[in-house]
Amino acid sequence: MDTDAPTRNTAHTEAGHEAPAAARAAAIVVALTTLIAIVAIAFALPASRSAPHDVPIGVAGPPVLTTQITDQVGRAAPGAFAVTVYSEAAGLREAILNRDAYGGIVVDQQGPTLLIATGASPAVAAMLGQLGSGMAQATGMPLRTEDLAPPTADDPRGAGLAATALPITLAAILPAIALVLALKREVWIRLTAAVAFAPVAGISVAAILTYVLGLVETNFWGVAAGLTLGIAAALLPILGLGSMFGRAGLAVGAVLALLVGNPLSGIAGAPELLPAGWGAFGQLLPQGATATLLRSTTYFSGAGATSAVVVLTCWAVVGALLVAIAAARQKQ
Repeated sequence: MDTDAPTRNTAHTEAGHEAPAAARAAAIVVALTTLIAIVAIAFALPASRSAPHDVPIGVAGPPVLTTQITDQVGRAAPGAFAVTVYSEAAGLREAILNRDAYGGIVVDQQGPTLLIATGASPAVAAMLGQLGSGMAQATGMPLRTEDLAPPTADDPRGAGLAATALPITLAAILPAIALVLALKREVWIRLTAAVAFAPVAGISVAAILTYVLGLVETNFWGVAAGLTLGIAAALLPILGLGSMFGRAGLAVGAVLALLVGNPLSGIAGAPELLPAGWGAFGQLLPQGATATLLRSTTYFSGAGATSAVVVLTCWAVVGALLVAIAAARQKQ
Protein backbone atom coordinates (compact mmCIF):
# COMPACT_ATOMS: atom_id res chain seq x y z
CA MET A 1 0.00 0.00 0.00
CA ASP A 2 1.44 3.35 -1.07
CA THR A 3 0.97 5.62 1.96
CA ASP A 4 2.74 8.50 0.18
CA ALA A 5 0.12 8.72 -2.61
CA PRO A 6 -2.21 11.22 -0.85
CA THR A 7 0.73 13.42 -0.03
CA ARG A 8 1.91 13.39 -3.63
CA ASN A 9 -1.57 14.07 -4.93
CA THR A 10 -2.03 16.98 -2.54
CA ALA A 11 1.32 18.47 -3.48
CA HIS A 12 0.50 18.00 -7.14
CA THR A 13 -2.86 19.73 -6.68
CA GLU A 14 -1.33 22.69 -4.83
CA ALA A 15 1.33 23.06 -7.48
CA GLY A 16 -1.32 22.97 -10.17
CA HIS A 17 -3.09 25.97 -8.61
CA GLU A 18 0.10 27.96 -8.16
CA ALA A 19 0.82 30.63 -10.77
CA PRO A 20 3.93 30.16 -12.92
CA ALA A 21 7.13 31.64 -11.51
CA ALA A 22 7.37 34.17 -14.33
CA ALA A 23 3.86 35.46 -13.60
CA ARG A 24 4.60 35.76 -9.89
CA ALA A 25 7.83 37.62 -10.61
CA ALA A 26 6.00 39.97 -12.97
CA ALA A 27 3.35 40.66 -10.33
CA ILE A 28 6.03 41.51 -7.77
CA VAL A 29 7.73 43.89 -10.21
CA VAL A 30 4.43 45.62 -11.03
CA ALA A 31 3.46 45.91 -7.36
CA LEU A 32 6.83 47.35 -6.31
CA THR A 33 6.90 49.74 -9.27
CA THR A 34 3.44 50.99 -8.36
CA LEU A 35 4.46 51.44 -4.75
CA ILE A 36 7.59 53.38 -5.68
CA ALA A 37 5.56 55.56 -8.06
CA ILE A 38 3.06 56.36 -5.31
CA VAL A 39 5.84 57.24 -2.87
CA ALA A 40 7.56 59.44 -5.48
CA ILE A 41 4.32 61.26 -6.25
CA ALA A 42 3.48 61.73 -2.57
CA PHE A 43 6.82 63.40 -1.84
CA ALA A 44 7.59 65.11 -5.16
CA LEU A 45 4.16 66.52 -6.00
CA PRO A 46 3.87 68.90 -3.02
CA ALA A 47 7.47 70.04 -3.54
CA SER A 48 7.08 70.59 -7.29
CA ARG A 49 3.82 72.51 -6.84
CA SER A 50 5.10 74.57 -3.95
CA ALA A 51 4.77 78.34 -4.15
CA PRO A 52 4.14 81.03 -1.55
CA HIS A 53 0.48 81.75 -0.85
CA ASP A 54 -0.38 84.68 1.42
CA VAL A 55 2.70 84.28 3.60
CA PRO A 56 2.07 86.67 6.52
CA ILE A 57 4.63 89.48 6.77
CA GLY A 58 4.48 93.04 8.04
CA VAL A 59 5.73 96.58 7.45
CA ALA A 60 6.19 99.32 10.01
CA GLY A 61 6.95 102.99 9.54
CA PRO A 62 5.41 106.23 8.30
CA PRO A 63 2.10 105.63 6.46
CA VAL A 64 3.37 106.99 3.15
CA LEU A 65 6.37 104.64 3.14
CA THR A 66 4.45 101.58 4.34
CA THR A 67 1.94 102.09 1.52
CA GLN A 68 4.75 102.27 -1.01
CA ILE A 69 6.41 99.15 0.38
CA THR A 70 3.12 97.23 0.37
CA ASP A 71 2.54 98.17 -3.25
CA GLN A 72 6.08 97.17 -4.21
CA VAL A 73 5.69 93.78 -2.52
CA GLY A 74 2.41 93.22 -4.35
CA ARG A 75 3.98 94.03 -7.70
CA ALA A 76 7.15 92.00 -7.06
CA ALA A 77 5.33 88.85 -5.89
CA PRO A 78 1.59 88.95 -6.61
CA GLY A 79 -0.35 86.81 -4.15
CA ALA A 80 2.76 85.57 -2.40
CA PHE A 81 2.56 87.71 0.73
CA ALA A 82 -0.20 88.96 3.00
CA VAL A 83 1.12 92.28 4.32
CA THR A 84 -0.02 93.73 7.63
CA VAL A 85 0.85 97.34 8.47
CA TYR A 86 2.08 98.04 12.01
CA SER A 87 2.24 101.48 13.51
CA GLU A 88 5.51 100.78 15.29
CA ALA A 89 8.51 98.55 14.80
CA ALA A 90 7.91 97.00 18.22
CA GLY A 91 4.53 95.72 17.07
CA LEU A 92 6.06 94.00 14.05
CA ARG A 93 8.84 92.48 16.14
CA GLU A 94 6.31 91.14 18.60
CA ALA A 95 4.25 89.63 15.78
CA ILE A 96 7.32 87.83 14.43
CA LEU A 97 8.33 86.52 17.85
CA ASN A 98 4.74 85.34 18.46
CA ARG A 99 4.79 83.59 15.06
CA ASP A 100 2.02 85.75 13.65
CA ALA A 101 4.37 86.91 10.88
CA TYR A 102 7.44 85.42 9.22
CA GLY A 103 9.24 88.74 8.88
CA GLY A 104 8.85 92.22 7.48
CA ILE A 105 10.38 95.61 6.79
CA VAL A 106 10.83 98.46 9.26
CA VAL A 107 11.49 102.00 8.07
CA ASP A 108 12.76 104.43 10.69
CA GLN A 109 15.34 107.20 11.06
CA GLN A 110 18.15 104.71 10.61
CA GLY A 111 16.77 103.59 7.26
CA PRO A 112 15.01 100.40 6.16
CA THR A 113 15.61 97.16 8.08
CA LEU A 114 14.56 93.71 6.92
CA LEU A 115 13.40 91.52 9.81
CA ILE A 116 13.50 87.77 9.25
CA ALA A 117 13.08 84.67 11.42
CA THR A 118 15.11 81.79 10.03
CA GLY A 119 13.87 79.52 12.81
CA ALA A 120 10.28 79.92 11.61
CA SER A 121 11.19 78.91 8.06
CA PRO A 122 14.59 79.07 6.37
CA ALA A 123 12.83 79.02 3.00
CA VAL A 124 10.67 82.05 3.78
CA ALA A 125 13.65 83.88 5.29
CA ALA A 126 15.56 83.33 2.03
CA MET A 127 12.57 84.58 0.01
CA LEU A 128 12.36 87.72 2.13
CA GLY A 129 16.08 88.25 1.67
CA GLN A 130 15.67 88.13 -2.10
CA LEU A 131 12.67 90.44 -1.93
CA GLY A 132 14.57 92.92 0.23
CA SER A 133 17.60 92.85 -2.08
CA GLY A 134 15.40 93.59 -5.07
CA MET A 135 13.73 96.51 -3.32
CA ALA A 136 17.09 97.89 -2.18
CA GLN A 137 18.40 97.82 -5.75
CA ALA A 138 15.24 99.48 -7.05
CA THR A 139 15.32 102.30 -4.50
CA GLY A 140 19.06 102.67 -4.12
CA MET A 141 18.71 102.54 -0.33
CA PRO A 142 20.90 100.10 1.66
CA LEU A 143 18.88 97.52 3.57
CA ARG A 144 20.03 96.13 6.90
CA THR A 145 18.94 92.60 7.88
CA GLU A 146 18.16 91.39 11.39
CA ASP A 147 17.36 87.76 12.22
CA LEU A 148 15.02 87.52 15.21
CA ALA A 149 15.26 83.70 15.35
CA PRO A 150 18.73 82.87 14.09
CA PRO A 151 19.92 79.28 13.56
CA THR A 152 22.67 77.77 15.65
CA ALA A 153 26.33 77.84 14.68
CA ASP A 154 26.18 74.10 13.94
CA ASP A 155 23.22 74.61 11.59
CA PRO A 156 23.91 77.97 9.90
CA ARG A 157 21.22 77.49 7.22
CA GLY A 158 18.58 76.43 9.73
CA ALA A 159 17.75 73.33 7.70
CA GLY A 160 18.60 70.70 10.30
CA LEU A 161 15.13 70.40 11.82
CA ALA A 162 13.67 69.44 8.44
CA ALA A 163 15.73 66.24 8.55
CA THR A 164 13.93 65.11 11.70
CA ALA A 165 10.58 64.63 9.94
CA LEU A 166 11.14 61.06 8.79
CA PRO A 167 12.81 59.80 12.01
CA ILE A 168 9.94 61.20 14.08
CA THR A 169 7.41 59.51 11.79
CA LEU A 170 9.28 56.21 12.06
CA ALA A 171 9.33 56.64 15.85
CA ALA A 172 5.55 56.36 15.62
CA ILE A 173 5.20 53.63 13.00
CA LEU A 174 7.79 51.10 14.16
CA PRO A 175 6.72 50.87 17.82
CA ALA A 176 3.07 50.51 16.80
CA ILE A 177 3.91 47.61 14.49
CA ALA A 178 6.16 45.94 17.07
CA LEU A 179 3.63 46.25 19.90
CA VAL A 180 0.69 44.91 17.89
CA LEU A 181 2.64 41.95 16.51
CA ALA A 182 4.44 41.09 19.77
CA LEU A 183 1.49 41.57 22.14
CA LYS A 184 -1.29 39.87 20.26
CA ARG A 185 -3.90 39.96 23.06
CA GLU A 186 -2.45 42.25 25.72
CA VAL A 187 -4.14 45.40 24.42
CA TRP A 188 -3.82 47.47 27.58
CA ILE A 189 -0.15 46.59 27.91
CA ARG A 190 0.32 47.84 24.34
CA LEU A 191 -1.19 51.19 25.30
CA THR A 192 0.90 51.44 28.47
CA ALA A 193 4.08 50.64 26.55
CA ALA A 194 3.25 53.21 23.85
CA VAL A 195 2.55 55.93 26.42
CA ALA A 196 5.84 55.10 28.17
CA PHE A 197 7.74 55.05 24.88
CA ALA A 198 6.70 58.58 23.83
CA PRO A 199 8.62 60.51 26.54
CA VAL A 200 11.63 58.21 26.28
CA ALA A 201 11.80 58.81 22.54
CA GLY A 202 11.02 62.52 22.89
CA ILE A 203 13.78 63.13 25.41
CA SER A 204 16.22 61.00 23.40
CA VAL A 205 15.56 62.89 20.16
CA ALA A 206 15.80 66.23 21.99
CA ALA A 207 19.14 65.15 23.46
CA ILE A 208 20.43 64.22 20.01
CA LEU A 209 19.28 67.53 18.55
CA THR A 210 20.90 69.43 21.42
CA TYR A 211 24.09 67.62 22.37
CA VAL A 212 24.99 65.71 19.20
CA LEU A 213 23.77 67.85 16.31
CA GLY A 214 23.76 71.25 17.98
CA LEU A 215 20.38 72.24 16.53
CA VAL A 216 18.88 73.28 19.88
CA GLU A 217 20.55 75.78 22.21
CA THR A 218 17.77 76.68 24.65
CA ASN A 219 14.48 75.33 26.03
CA PHE A 220 15.60 71.70 26.04
CA TRP A 221 12.69 70.46 28.15
CA GLY A 222 10.21 72.41 26.06
CA VAL A 223 11.56 70.75 22.92
CA ALA A 224 11.48 67.34 24.62
CA ALA A 225 7.88 67.88 25.75
CA GLY A 226 6.87 68.92 22.24
CA LEU A 227 8.52 65.87 20.72
CA THR A 228 6.89 63.64 23.33
CA LEU A 229 3.42 64.94 22.45
CA GLY A 230 4.14 64.74 18.72
CA ILE A 231 5.34 61.14 18.87
CA ALA A 232 2.39 60.12 21.05
CA ALA A 233 -0.05 61.83 18.67
CA ALA A 234 1.34 59.92 15.69
CA LEU A 235 1.94 56.61 17.47
CA LEU A 236 -1.38 56.12 19.29
CA PRO A 237 -3.69 56.37 16.24
CA ILE A 238 -1.59 53.80 14.36
CA LEU A 239 -1.58 51.59 17.45
CA GLY A 240 -5.34 52.05 17.70
CA LEU A 241 -5.88 51.08 14.06
CA GLY A 242 -3.65 48.06 14.54
CA SER A 243 -5.52 47.06 17.68
CA MET A 244 -8.86 47.39 15.90
CA PHE A 245 -8.05 45.89 12.51
CA GLY A 246 -4.75 44.04 12.90
CA ARG A 247 -2.14 44.19 10.17
CA ALA A 248 -4.50 45.95 7.77
CA GLY A 249 -4.97 48.75 10.28
CA LEU A 250 -1.22 49.03 10.80
CA ALA A 251 -0.68 49.22 7.04
CA VAL A 252 -3.28 51.96 6.60
CA GLY A 253 -1.89 53.99 9.50
CA ALA A 254 1.70 53.69 8.29
CA VAL A 255 0.83 54.58 4.69
CA LEU A 256 -1.15 57.64 5.75
CA ALA A 257 1.66 58.81 8.02
CA LEU A 258 4.38 58.35 5.41
CA LEU A 259 2.60 59.34 2.20
CA VAL A 260 0.20 62.02 3.47
CA GLY A 261 1.30 63.37 6.83
CA ASN A 262 5.03 63.56 6.13
CA PRO A 263 4.93 65.38 2.75
CA LEU A 264 2.31 67.83 4.00
CA SER A 265 4.01 68.61 7.30
CA GLY A 266 5.60 71.80 5.94
CA ILE A 267 8.69 71.32 8.09
CA ALA A 268 11.03 71.70 5.11
CA GLY A 269 9.54 75.07 4.21
CA ALA A 270 6.30 76.40 5.61
CA PRO A 271 2.62 75.46 5.31
CA GLU A 272 2.08 78.59 3.20
CA LEU A 273 4.58 77.27 0.63
CA LEU A 274 2.60 74.10 -0.07
CA PRO A 275 -0.17 74.02 -2.71
CA ALA A 276 -3.16 76.12 -1.67
CA GLY A 277 -5.24 74.33 0.94
CA TRP A 278 -2.85 71.43 1.42
CA GLY A 279 -0.63 73.32 3.83
CA ALA A 280 -3.58 74.10 6.12
CA PHE A 281 -4.75 70.48 5.89
CA GLY A 282 -1.27 69.25 6.79
CA GLN A 283 -1.35 71.30 10.00
CA LEU A 284 -4.35 69.25 11.11
CA LEU A 285 -2.30 66.04 10.90
CA PRO A 286 0.16 64.86 13.57
CA GLN A 287 3.24 65.42 11.41
CA GLY A 288 2.35 68.99 10.46
CA ALA A 289 1.37 69.96 13.99
CA THR A 290 4.58 68.41 15.32
CA ALA A 291 6.64 70.41 12.82
CA THR A 292 5.03 73.65 13.98
CA LEU A 293 5.42 72.72 17.64
CA LEU A 294 9.06 71.75 17.15
CA ARG A 295 9.96 75.08 15.53
CA SER A 296 8.00 76.99 18.18
CA THR A 297 9.73 75.27 21.08
CA THR A 298 13.18 75.36 19.47
CA TYR A 299 13.30 79.00 18.39
CA PHE A 300 10.39 80.88 20.00
CA SER A 301 10.11 79.47 23.55
CA GLY A 302 6.78 77.88 22.65
CA ALA A 303 5.12 80.95 21.13
CA GLY A 304 2.56 80.19 18.45
CA ALA A 305 2.21 76.54 19.50
CA THR A 306 -1.33 76.55 20.93
CA SER A 307 -3.13 75.23 17.85
CA ALA A 308 -0.48 72.55 17.33
CA VAL A 309 -0.82 71.36 20.94
CA VAL A 310 -4.61 71.15 20.56
CA VAL A 311 -4.33 69.15 17.31
CA LEU A 312 -1.78 66.73 18.75
CA THR A 313 -3.75 66.22 21.94
CA CYS A 314 -6.85 65.37 19.93
CA TRP A 315 -4.97 62.78 17.85
CA ALA A 316 -3.47 61.20 20.98
CA VAL A 317 -6.91 60.97 22.61
CA VAL A 318 -8.45 59.46 19.46
CA GLY A 319 -5.69 56.86 19.32
CA ALA A 320 -6.16 55.94 22.97
CA LEU A 321 -9.93 55.63 22.46
CA LEU A 322 -9.38 53.25 19.53
CA VAL A 323 -7.19 51.06 21.73
CA ALA A 324 -9.83 51.14 24.48
CA ILE A 325 -12.54 50.12 22.00
CA ALA A 326 -10.36 47.25 20.78
CA ALA A 327 -9.87 46.10 24.37
CA ALA A 328 -13.62 46.22 25.04
CA ARG A 329 -14.35 44.22 21.88
CA GLN A 330 -11.82 41.61 22.93
CA LYS A 331 -13.72 40.94 26.18
CA GLN A 332 -16.99 40.26 24.39
